[in-house]
Amino acid sequence: MSNVPPRDDEVPAPPSPPAARARHAAPNDLAGELITAFSQSYPFPLDDFQLAALRQVFEGRSVLVAAPTGTGKTIIAEAAIWLALREGRRVFYTAPLKALSNQKFRDFRERYGDDQVGLMTGDIVENAAAPIVVMTTEIYRNVLLELERDDTSVALTRLAHSVTATGAGKRQMDPQLARVGWIIFDELHFMADPQRGPVWEECIIHSPAHVRFVGLSATVSNANELVDWMTQVHAPTKLIFHPERAIPLEDFYYVDGKLHLVRDSDGNRVKHFPHVGGEAKRSGGYDRRRRNTREDEHAPPQREAPNPHEVVQHLNDVAMLPCLYFLPGRRAVEEAARAAAQVRLTTPAEQRAISEEVFFAIETLSEEDRALQQVVELGELLPQGIAYHHAGLLPSLKMLVETLFARGALRAVFATDTLALGVNMPARAVVLGSLSKFDGTGMRLMTPNEYNQLTGRAGRRGKDPRGAAIILYSPWEDFEACFKALTRPLNPVESAFSMHYNSVLNLWRPHEFERLRRIGAASFLEYQRRARRTKKKARRKAGNNVPAPDALNEAPPLVELGGGVERELIATTTVLRQFGYIGPEDEDDALTLRGRLLRAIFHPAGLALTELLLMGALDDLTSIELGELVSWFVYDSDKPLWSRDVLSDRLKIARRAARQMTERVRKAELRQALPPGPIINDHFLGVALGWAQGLSLAALRGRISLAEGDLLMALNQTIDLLRQLESAVRQILDDASLWTAESSGMAWLDRRDLRQRLDQVRASLGLAARYLLRGTVAQSRSLPFKAAGLPVPPTEEPPTTTAPEVTAEPPE
Repeated sequence: MSNVPPRDDEVPAPPSPPAARARHAAPNDLAGELITAFSQSYPFPLDDFQLAALRQVFEGRSVLVAAPTGTGKTIIAEAAIWLALREGRRVFYTAPLKALSNQKFRDFRERYGDDQVGLMTGDIVENAAAPIVVMTTEIYRNVLLELERDDTSVALTRLAHSVTATGAGKRQMDPQLARVGWIIFDELHFMADPQRGPVWEECIIHSPAHVRFVGLSATVSNANELVDWMTQVHAPTKLIFHPERAIPLEDFYYVDGKLHLVRDSDGNRVKHFPHVGGEAKRSGGYDRRRRNTREDEHAPPQREAPNPHEVVQHLNDVAMLPCLYFLPGRRAVEEAARAAAQVRLTTPAEQRAISEEVFFAIETLSEEDRALQQVVELGELLPQGIAYHHAGLLPSLKMLVETLFARGALRAVFATDTLALGVNMPARAVVLGSLSKFDGTGMRLMTPNEYNQLTGRAGRRGKDPRGAAIILYSPWEDFEACFKALTRPLNPVESAFSMHYNSVLNLWRPHEFERLRRIGAASFLEYQRRARRTKKKARRKAGNNVPAPDALNEAPPLVELGGGVERELIATTTVLRQFGYIGPEDEDDALTLRGRLLRAIFHPAGLALTELLLMGALDDLTSIELGELVSWFVYDSDKPLWSRDVLSDRLKIARRAARQMTERVRKAELRQALPPGPIINDHFLGVALGWAQGLSLAALRGRISLAEGDLLMALNQTIDLLRQLESAVRQILDDASLWTAESSGMAWLDRRDLRQRLDQVRASLGLAARYLLRGTVAQSRSLPFKAAGLPVPPTEEPPTTTAPEVTAEPPE
């Protein structure tokens, strides 16, 4: 059943596809004709919800499609692309992750041709003027804010209360953006993510009025609310809500060496398992004191968590492969894959074909990188039909695993939950080795939304009549309590909106703080706060008091109690004034040179880095040392590390200055009740320095406790930040208006000295990035490769045994 109540403006589903197609072609029905023409490019009939969404697109309306994974939401995005190309317009396809952006880039190039598709991520810009441009959502947000920077007129078409921003004429639109007809927001439910969520809201608020949106989201319980907000701040938007999965899902519990059906594909509970699982947690851990004692002989047998080898063998026996096997943590993922390799899953012919493709994939790596443990290990596992996948893998290896699994060459992939974020890898079954996940501070039970996201990969359209979600027995997790929590109604999308320094600086207009207030009022966060207040007033008016047990659930979030977005804006502006980024309010109230520099730096540590740059802390560093210093700000984890590197005296002084500056910034933020900025990890050092000096990834692995993929990520992010700093400094140097005596407020000698210092630092920043851009790092920043696509010969069937019936009986 739908978690969203019906509403007047929700689009009703049309009749069955054949009848619907006939009706779409009615006379004088241009949208119907377009639907018919577009639908003919697919060899299968489109679903009702897809046809309903197509009508909205072809009638020129924004649309939000909320549907489970694997139901074909991408077809709606393809319709917007088809329409834009037909009309000579452009399309921006935005995605939250580089991996998803790279996948869409490959898919679209294969479908539309290389010259029609471009890519813009933090590390790759390819064919950016193409009609179809795939980009990360952050890149699109940055483009919009840079346009706002030079705009002195209307910034928003409509705000939360239909208040129009005042201005002196039409917005000066970038010619390339003026041709954009559609913006596609993939994975829109990411708006609830504390780190990435605010980016979506800024994109929707600041997008030009002429563009239309296609929002693609997982099913969420407050999709109506999201659509209402989008309608208020941008343009009328219709909701297409489709809660049904494309492939029905069955839930299983694996315990005592058997699969037990828990809930059938119609959602009916089949069996219950009271007091099964969680025994160790309930008893405070197994009693080791009784081991090897006479009393232990009479104790009931204690169950243990199933071995991955045992699980994969059983799934192979009952014909429920291929599977995605999720576990929390990279070490658990790798160890499980090694254990499962004991099962024979591929034929000799399949092994030869996979081995050949593995050879081609790793041939591009350097000789030293080919000796890396993960390269060697996956080279042995993949021909067996087994793989592991996590963020610590080299990008080329992740791509290889994804490609082989999507083609059906692999039988089991062990992965962390990052694999479920958008990457298209459907499976016959999804195995959950644990129902807990680490949230940055500790382990917690996954939410219903996260359970849906993971199990959404179960069931391959056109291949499987049903998908299987398999929960494994755990002595630390009570099955009934966990299953009840996981199958509750889905959580709503809660806004995580926040305006950081660069957003405020790019939107700043002297003596127009009210304009920032209106922008803040347009956020989804403020929309939800107003909705809560309206609901409470209605309840009080009706004389219905909130029952005491529900009082906490009805309470507003803490940010509302502290004054909401406006309070945060005032606090942010106060910090910026204290550091000299905005002039005195009673004078010009304009951005200073500092402010103009920071507004071009889209990084959480931008304020500290700008201060270090302008105070001269970077002046005496070599380019290699400068790259090392900047790298300290990209590793945002406080995870304990060991490191064998020892810094030079000059870098020790620079590190001390960097620490002091980050602490100074954090103290200023805490005084204003703002979330404090990032800190420098005590043991993250020497990575950029060693790489720039010619060390291999294997050598770096011997000097710091980070996986190869983490090292690559840190190096790539360092290059991105170096280039961002270089670009920001260049913009300052190229702006002649900043260097007059009147605007700078500095004497001629001071102006000359500052310009010379900045010019030297700019050159060093560019050189530092080039020192890091070599070998595997350079390869990882090249265009996403497409696997050779060698077929897996079907000449021999994989060994299986007769599939027994899956029991629905509870364990003894």
